[in-house]
Amino acid sequence: MNEEEQLPVIEFLTSTKAHGGAPVTHIETHLSHVFLAGERAYKMMRAVRYDFVDFSTIEKRRAACINEIAVNRRTAPGMYLGVVGIYRRDGRLCWEAEGEPADWVVEMKRFNADQQFDRLAARGLLTPALIAPLADRIAEFHQTAERKPSHSPRDGVRDVIDRIGPDLIKQIGGEPASRWFRLASEEHERRRPLLKARERHGWVRHCHGDLHLGNICIFEGEPTPFDAIEFSEDLANIDVLYDLAFLLMDLKRRGLPELATLALGRYLSATRDYSGLVLLPLFQSMRASVRAMVLSLPGRPDAEWGDAQDYLALANAYLAQNVSSRLICVGGYSGSGKSSLSAGLALEFGLPGAAVVLQSDVVRKRIHGVSPNARLPESAYEKKNSDAVYRRMLRDAHRALKAGAVVILDATFLNPAERAAAAALAQKLGVPFDGFWLTAPRETLLQRVAKRKGDPSDATTAVLERQLAACEEPTDWRKIDASAGLSASLA
Repeated sequence: MNEEEQLPVIEFLTSTKAHGGAPVTHIETHLSHVFLAGERAYKMMRAVRYDFVDFSTIEKRRAACINEIAVNRRTAPGMYLGVVGIYRRDGRLCWEAEGEPADWVVEMKRFNADQQFDRLAARGLLTPALIAPLADRIAEFHQTAERKPSHSPRDGVRDVIDRIGPDLIKQIGGEPASRWFRLASEEHERRRPLLKARERHGWVRHCHGDLHLGNICIFEGEPTPFDAIEFSEDLANIDVLYDLAFLLMDLKRRGLPELATLALGRYLSATRDYSGLVLLPLFQSMRASVRAMVLSLPGRPDAEWGDAQDYLALANAYLAQNVSSRLICVGGYSGSGKSSLSAGLALEFGLPGAAVVLQSDVVRKRIHGVSPNARLPESAYEKKNSDAVYRRMLRDAHRALKAGAVVILDATFLNPAERAAAAALAQKLGVPFDGFWLTAPRETLLQRVAKRKGDPSDATTAVLERQLAACEEPTDWRKIDASAGLSASLA
């Protein structure tokens, strides 16, 4: 069957009669036809064959539909309902399972397209309250995804670079394209041993593969990745951080680096993959370069040419940035603004991934196996449990610093021993150390804590009162008056 022979099926699926009278919206992509009708969406594979995909026969399209259901139920089980056939009976097409199958479609629950994350970002409605649970969900997905060790000598990352580089030079040309190919090749060569080691140790898994904001939506009240790559194992069996890199790069490109930093910190707090941070510049650069390559393909609208050049500039920026490891501690009483200042500081060190924030409130929840916004009993804050939190933070900080990142530890640091341990880690690794202690009047702190809700901190005004009564404030950390708000503290 060719695409022309699919026309009767397309005509059937665009008719209101096929959907109980509901109006139909028909959307075409280079690989599929999507039909939106009522509360349902139906996706039919186009009868095409490319180097990377073959939908040329009805049997192959049915297999692709079955695979799409299996792949996408991992992240969106309630959205992907099943595979449905369109049948030819008595010279007409129908849904009833009688006669000869004419084609197959993926049946999905329809969602509000305005709730896609790319559209929310365009309207300024993408918030930390959406990105944090999304990062948690991606982390959980990656931790349970099937491991894909390679028994082949081929190098998937090298293959991508070798495909993209010549295309960029051909389609965009000039020094920026040549520079990207050279820098990406050099960075890959530096990181080749680590890439192979990560594959051996299980960090290459069956991932989503296309995790940009347009493939994430709010579905049944939850941030939900959908439309994962089902047609190519090479594009889906990848390093988990390369999967995450698409989301981080997309947030940065849309002018939301603070959300990228939040997503990365939240994700790493669950996976503890801090040693992989050294690969993020290359991975994010590759994601940006792929977008540049696609947008500069012959026949694309002229309006996309500028976007292609912007993506290429971003791809080069990731590889050109030079950030040295540094350990920064932000301490102080509850309500002093530590988390806000830590997030702001992370943005000062360049592109997302250059700096990572480790937040004690989130670490404590991870240790107890609950959501970061869940409430813990007071016993979780006993000294032995708090000591475990600081030990884990320092272990993770050690890995991240060794990977070349700037590490920002966000914790109260009320105990002198906790502050000394952090400084000792920096001295052991030979990296610069900064300790900042945030202060504010007692009444200001109490007001802030009383108003706080919907974040990982469990501190109450009673907890704050105990902190104020018992803490030995540091004399060797720089004190910052945080009473005037974030901008003044950051300055």
